[in-house]
Amino acid sequence: MRKFAQLALLLPLISLVVVSCKQEKPGPAKLLVINAAISSPVAPNPLPTAGPAVDVRWNGRLVFNNVLYGAASVGGTPVTTITNPLVVNAAYRDVETGGFGLNMALAGSAGTTIYDRTTSFLPESNYTAVTFNFTPFYNVLLMKDDLTPPPPGKVKIRFIHAVPQEIFTSLGVPRRDTVDVTATGGLSTAPVQNLALFPLRRFADAYNNLKLQEFAVIDSGRYNLGLRVAGTPGTSPATGLLALLPLPPANTRLEAGKIYTVVARLQFAAPPNPPAPALTIVAHN
Repeated sequence: MRKFAQLALLLPLISLVVVSCKQEKPGPAKLLVINAAISSPVAPNPLPTAGPAVDVRWNGRLVFNNVLYGAASVGGTPVTTITNPLVVNAAYRDVETGGFGLNMALAGSAGTTIYDRTTSFLPESNYTAVTFNFTPFYNVLLMKDDLTPPPPGKVKIRFIHAVPQEIFTSLGVPRRDTVDVTATGGLSTAPVQNLALFPLRRFADAYNNLKLQEFAVIDSGRYNLGLRVAGTPGTSPATGLLALLPLPPANTRLEAGKIYTVVARLQFAAPPNPPAPALTIVAHN
């Protein structure tokens, strides 16, 4: 009888554990979008123009609307002005896990699709989708984000090269496909000068290279970021389009504990002014 009494006491606890296990479901995936795709030149203008704002749908459901060229998805007040450099406190949105269609359409026009592919998201995972190349049929770089915090006093940062090289030929300027991303500044106790933070980077090189999608860890602090001909000393400016208007220093504060994606893109002005190299700096957390 004593054994039966003990069993009777244990049964409610076992039932509670079983119910708790049944109720624990993996969380959704999370998606962030950066828009860096440009529009192809339209005769007689030989220059490309800023790509259109996009609405983003996953499995037919609107996730983000009106993400401007050069900007990223945000959770509060939308980005309405694109500056150089542009710093965006981006926001993720929950999305269903599994294999579904990722759709990009012209903002406000659900029927005008410019990207549509079936992909898959894992539970409790974070993803960044970067649109790049030329519309109307552009590419999307989909990266799985490691959002574990950096060590104290550090930041995590990665670089995406989204300046298409084909536009150099149309402008009649030399091509220089490979650049170094340089950094000057950082902690006052250990500043760096023209450090090749991301050396030997080419347009869209992270598209098929998972290593280039990873975050590097550097000191927090205030930095000037720039582009130069790969492998050259000092501040030698990159040639091609990047030499038409040199990249202005981005006196940007990289805060300890933060995680960033830096995108090299174009800043557009009214014709006949050529586009200028620019940076979008996206804070993930």
